[in-house]
Amino acid sequence: MPEIHLNPAARAAAHPGLFTREEYAQVSAFYDNHPTIRPTPLRRLPALAAELGLDELLVKDETARGGLPAFKITGVAYAIDRLAATGRLREDTVLTAATAGNHGRALARVARDRGLRARIHVPADASRDRVEAIRGEGAEIVVSAGNYDQAVREAAADAAARGWLVVSDTAWPGYEEIPRWIKAGYTRVIDEALRDLSLSTKDPLPDLVLVQGGVGGLVAATLSLLCARYGANRPTFATCEPIGSACLMAGARAGRPVLLDPLPGTMMECLRCGEASSIALPVISAASDAFVAVEDVWCERAMRLLAAAGIPTGASGACGLAGLLALLENGLKPRRALVIATESDGAWVL
Repeated sequence: MPEIHLNPAARAAAHPGLFTREEYAQVSAFYDNHPTIRPTPLRRLPALAAELGLDELLVKDETARGGLPAFKITGVAYAIDRLAATGRLREDTVLTAATAGNHGRALARVARDRGLRARIHVPADASRDRVEAIRGEGAEIVVSAGNYDQAVREAAADAAARGWLVVSDTAWPGYEEIPRWIKAGYTRVIDEALRDLSLSTKDPLPDLVLVQGGVGGLVAATLSLLCARYGANRPTFATCEPIGSACLMAGARAGRPVLLDPLPGTMMECLRCGEASSIALPVISAASDAFVAVEDVWCERAMRLLAAAGIPTGASGACGLAGLLALLENGLKPRRALVIATESDGAWVL
């Protein structure tokens, strides 16, 4: 059974989000003029919408973004550009981070394109395909002694000892500037979707937006933009996570960061995270209307439905739709829903 937590106080929250108007404009300017990281499609799935009893189902298709099969490069490329602009990249700079998959591959790609070294820490149980895909981008791989959260700590210690630069998509007290830039870059995903919707006056906002969790970067980025642009009139928002790794739900319930350990296995490997990003959790706790944690069976169904609709999506990429399926099963009746397919099912094929 899925686990659902409702946050009725979110409707009254006037949370400003993480970013200023100038920061949103800076992200837009960067990507509006980027030569290779181009907008991805917002797909309408009328047959699946009818099957699910919706008026419309919208899927922001991030299965092919900037030459990679996942959305993560939107955060990495923008953050690296900010680092370059502030003079913090040298020819001998080594970039390092922990990853459950997509972030590490994106960082390795951007490092290679800039002629820099990348050293990527992966969990002990990372799949061979994930590791080889990152190595294929030219990165050095370090296998952690533990899970993703342990790899985060090891990468930070490694960087401190060797003078390398951590480019992490999760934040912790004392390390928040670069993850903030990464999350700012992620706002491009929902901004593109809203731009596509605004092209037709017949298309009002969806009444439900669902985004998958992990450490909370994409959730916080999406919520921040929706709060900044629409305030109390924003769509209802649901945070979706794998059951057993729902650190965002746990943090929202507790009113503080919670470390989940041990973490059970899940096919949603990129979302198997035990601790929320320190700058993401306050936004999510205040403004997410609902949290839903799903078992793999919901994800398997979501992957099959998306594939049948022509969007072959990886397990983590299907978690938003999995959350929608679980909420529909439990009586929620939205008219128009928006989910994000965050990775391709071929994300690890070189």
